Amino acid sequence: MQVSVEKISKIERRITITVPEGQIEEAYNKKIDNFAKNANVKGFRPGKVPMSYIKQRFGDDARKEAIGEVIQNTLYKAIADEKLIPVSTPKVEPKIMEPNKPLEFVASFEVLPEVDQVNFATDQLEKLVVEITPTDIDHVINHLRQQHTKWQKVDRPAQNDDYMIVTYTPTIDGQAELAEKKENTPIHLGSKKMLPGFEEGLIGAKAGDEVKLALTYPDDFADKEKAGKAVAFDIQVHTIHSADLPALDEEFIQKLGIESGKEDELRQQIQQTLEQEKDRLLKEKLKEQVFTKLIEQNPIEVPPILVTQEAKVIHDEIYAKDQHHQHDEKEMDVFEGIAKKRVALGILIAAYAKIANIQPDTAKVVKRMQEIAASYEKPQEVMEWLSNKERRNGIESQVLEDQVLEKLMDGITLTEKTMTYAALRGIEL
Repeated sequence: MQVSVEKISKIERRITITVPEGQIEEAYNKKIDNFAKNANVKGFRPGKVPMSYIKQRFGDDARKEAIGEVIQNTLYKAIADEKLIPVSTPKVEPKIMEPNKPLEFVASFEVLPEVDQVNFATDQLEKLVVEITPTDIDHVINHLRQQHTKWQKVDRPAQNDDYMIVTYTPTIDGQAELAEKKENTPIHLGSKKMLPGFEEGLIGAKAGDEVKLALTYPDDFADKEKAGKAVAFDIQVHTIHSADLPALDEEFIQKLGIESGKEDELRQQIQQTLEQEKDRLLKEKLKEQVFTKLIEQNPIEVPPILVTQEAKVIHDEIYAKDQHHQHDEKEMDVFEGIAKKRVALGILIAAYAKIANIQPDTAKVVKRMQEIAASYEKPQEVMEWLSNKERRNGIESQVLEDQVLEKLMDGITLTEKTMTYAALRGIEL
C-alpha cells in the first residue's frame, strides 16, 4: 500500500492511497466464496452452486463490497500510521477502480490545526470588586413574592405591572395580518416583551375598550420582511388584572423553606446564595478576560465542521425548552461567531497544556465531582454516574481549563474595579 498526504491548508488534508491489485483480489475472493456458501439457487444445494455461475450472478456485488471494505480498512490504517486526527468524516473519491489494476482513491478531511507555540502577554487584568448589599437582597425577596403573586380582576384603568387579556390584529401596508391575530392573549404591562410602544399604549385602557396603536417594527427585527415597517394594531381589551403580592410574613417565609419564619434568616440564606453566585460570576469574568486575550494573541484557523457542531450545541442550550423554535440566518451567524471562539479556545487550551505539560489534577477532579454530587439527594449515586468515562472526561476538561488559567495568570497584576452586583448580573434594580 502506498500513501501520500497533501496539506491543503492548516486544517485540511488530502490523502492518496494506492492498494495493490493482489490485495483487492484477495478481498474479492473472500467475498465471492462467502456468496458461494450462502447462495440460494434453485436446483442446487447450498454450497454446491458452480463458481462460474456465482461469479456471473454475484461477481459485481462481491467486487463492490470488497472494494468498499478495502477502502475503509486501508484508509483508517493510513490515517493512524500518518498520525492524523480527522475531525470530519473523510470524503472518499475513487481514482482507479478497474479490474486487474491497483486501486487508487483520495480522501479529504478536516483536522485540528497544529499549534506548536501559544503566546500570552499582558501587564495587568481587571479584578472586579462586588459587595452584596441589602438592596440586592430586597430585589431577590421581591422576585420571590412576584413568583407567588395572585392576580385579581379589577375594574379600573390599566396601570404598569398589570396583566391584561386582549385580542389584537396587526395591519401592515393596509393589509390585516389575520394569520398573526392573537386571541385572549395575556400581556404584562412593563415586561418589555412586546413591540416597543405596545405595552405603553395600553396603559390607561379599561376592560371593553378598543385601542388602536400605530407603531414601527425595529430595523433589527427578527422577521426581515417586517423590519422597519409601520404596523397598526387593533386591540380589544377583555380584562385587567392587578398583582396581589403576598405579605412578607411568617407564613410566606415558611413556604420558602425557612422553618422559623423569620425574615432575618431568609435574608441570611439569600446573602449566602448571592455570595456563591457572585464568586462564580467574578471567576467567569476574570476567565473571560484572560481567554479573550489568549484568542486575540493566537489567531488560528478552526475546522468549519467543529464550528457548525458547536453552534448547534449553543442553539440547543438556549432553546432546550422551545422545541418549535425556528432560527433565522442572522441568529445562526451570532451562534457561529460564539462557537468559533469556543472551538479556538478549546484548541489553544489543549495546546498550551501539552506544551506546559499540564495534566488534570486528580484530586481536583474528584473534588469537582463531589461538589456536583453534593447538590443532589443521593450523592453516592451521582458520583457513580459521574464516574462514567465520558462524563469524567468532561469534568477533567473543566479542571484542566482552570489549571491553565492559573498558569497564565502567574505574575499578572490585578487592578481592582468596584461594581454593583446588579451590574455584574446585568439586571436592572
